[in-house]
Amino acid sequence: MKVSSSEEPDEKSAWKRISPLVDGRGRKGRRIFSAVAACVAAIIVTGLSWYVIYDLKTESRSSGILFGSVAGKTLVRLDDGSEVWLRDGAYVDCPEDFGRKTRTVCLSGEAFFNVSKDPSRPFRINVSGLGIEVLGTSFGVEEVPDGVVVNLVEGSVKLVPECRSADDFTDPPHGVKIMVSGETAYYKKEDGAISVSRGDTEYSTLWAHDRLSFSNDDIVDVCSRLSVWYDVNISVSDKADTGAMLSFTVTDEPLDVILSLIRRACPGIGYRYNEDGSVQIY
Repeated sequence: MKVSSSEEPDEKSAWKRISPLVDGRGRKGRRIFSAVAACVAAIIVTGLSWYVIYDLKTESRSSGILFGSVAGKTLVRLDDGSEVWLRDGAYVDCPEDFGRKTRTVCLSGEAFFNVSKDPSRPFRINVSGLGIEVLGTSFGVEEVPDGVVVNLVEGSVKLVPECRSADDFTDPPHGVKIMVSGETAYYKKEDGAISVSRGDTEYSTLWAHDRLSFSNDDIVDVCSRLSVWYDVNISVSDKADTGAMLSFTVTDEPLDVILSLIRRACPGIGYRYNEDGSVQIY
């Protein structure tokens, strides 16, 4: 497990965020991945992590495993070679029989999947009543209050509305939708309706990349993408839009470091954090 941190330790806050994931009461037969407990200790010592990497191959699996993202983003490597990026507060549940005949997981929150191709074992995701089936592709899934948003970057996926069990994938109760690269789908839990449209799927899934690069981009575009990367609302006033072009790459630097660099590169502008956590550049 790899942990790097840029925040001050906060034991109470860390435990408050992780405790719902490690409380196994009422879940007979489920084993929480031991690295989660180790992660709690790491958080208490080093602060909230920017990203954590779990490798499923290092653990035997006698029962289901629950992976959760404590803060920032978490990379989970499954034993079929697939990778799952989990955003802050998300978790994915791998059942005991994962990879035997099918590869099925349950998701809560927001995640980005890089699925290994295996035509004999389709990869399936259950999230808020929506079933997603793929053979090998890259896409983002976000659970929202009234449904699910799917952003397909590469490949194709099948969407199964009102999916409650594995049988619904092979014999869906309602019509399915097929998505292709560059499309965004919205699933409405209330009535099971699915709408599909063209969207900027690369932009919507920026947060799951390992680096974010800019090349002669203006400050408005830079801050728009930084907002997605850091999951923080960053607004730019008309005064700060000076026409300066910026070129740099972000990996795991804290937002405050990047904002300070932008301020140096654009003399005359400043920034401040608002009470709601958003950032104003002026």
